[in-house]
Amino acid sequence: MVEIVSPGRVNIIGEHTDYNDGFVLPFAIDKHVTARIEPSERWEFYSENFEEQVVLDEIKKTSTWADYALGVIDILRSRFDIPPLRVEISSNLPAGAGFSSSAALELAVGWGIKELFDLPITRVEMVHVCHRAENEFVGMRCGVMDQFSVALSKKGYAIFLDTSSLEYRYVPLNMIGTSFYVIDSNVRRSLVDSEYNRRRKECEEVLRILGKKSFREIKLEELSKLPEILQKRARHVLEENQRVTDAVDALEKGNMKRLGELLYSSHESLRDMYEVSCSQIDYIVEWLKRVPSVLGARIFGGGFGGGVLVLSTDPLDEFFPQLAKEYESRFGLPLSLMKISSDDGVRRLA
Repeated sequence: MVEIVSPGRVNIIGEHTDYNDGFVLPFAIDKHVTARIEPSERWEFYSENFEEQVVLDEIKKTSTWADYALGVIDILRSRFDIPPLRVEISSNLPAGAGFSSSAALELAVGWGIKELFDLPITRVEMVHVCHRAENEFVGMRCGVMDQFSVALSKKGYAIFLDTSSLEYRYVPLNMIGTSFYVIDSNVRRSLVDSEYNRRRKECEEVLRILGKKSFREIKLEELSKLPEILQKRARHVLEENQRVTDAVDALEKGNMKRLGELLYSSHESLRDMYEVSCSQIDYIVEWLKRVPSVLGARIFGGGFGGGVLVLSTDPLDEFFPQLAKEYESRFGLPLSLMKISSDDGVRRLA
């Protein structure tokens, strides 16, 4: 049996740019999916976090959480002889909060199989396996950022990734008297069934109308040729790419005030241009703007719920109870607060 720990991730900035050949700036966090994998008579999938226990005689789609693991196995079996397995999963990653628990699960299973059978496959190759599994088997047309950051992150660093070329470099997290926090709105969404895939189709329509192969070929002045809704989608992508490069510069110079401003700007664009926020998330961000120690905040992840990434000079514990009280009174939902730190990518524990 092998035991694998696979982290979630937070993307500092660069939202909905990864499937548009753009820039992103994620890092792995100190919250994880853990997988224990061993040979079995049948395909068995168990999780401490979900009620569904999946037992199969053959690999097939089940429309359960196990599909993320099954998709990885299905693709690996096209290259390698893999016998039936028992997969046990546990996690302290909140599902649906924007931490990419699905990619963490995929890499946990993929890397566990690699370690169990000593497969000749690199981390980058495993990224592509897991990305294909989510796109083709699960049906979630996500970009490659999630799998890449789960596989290749280094503690103390963010990854400045060009999703077009997959060129990347590590950027030190020079936090200088600041910390990242996540406030979980507890608004849950299934991205497969949400507007996420529609946003991707809208971006593909932008390219078709403008006759471009990539958003990297588009200039802002060309957007006037598009219908208004597509202008908004494209403007977000182009301006968000610039925010990523500006954020890298801010981190490298230790300019946390500037980084916070970019987070707020990103949220406004995601709310107004890309339209993937929601009233609960917007309420949290506007509330935080009244707190002097908060330098910036934005929705992160796929959108339509999930979490708010917060950059603050002081701990949030002092004012968070008041925010949580007012939020629950308004929306009937609890809030949860989590301080996050960077971590290494997927790895074997035993």
